Amino acid sequence: MRPVVPSGGDVPEHDPEDDMPLAELDARARADAALRRIRAGADPTSEAFDLANTMNDEAVGRFTAAVRRLLRRS
Repeated sequence: MRPVVPSGGDVPEHDPEDDMPLAELDARARADAALRRIRAGADPTSEAFDLANTMNDEAVGRFTAAVRRLLRRS
């Protein structure tokens, strides 16, 4: 858990990862950012969907690139 900034209320410290597009973060950082947003009150379903969708897009991209490299060698 991140430290709490003393400001009258318990406002969690702001992480720069929360402002970055998911595609720019590695898988662990994406998951941590999603959990922080859920703890801060974000919709868990939406966060899980966005995280899974981004990770799926990356996996498909890696697979497609591997198939293209394989076909170029043939």
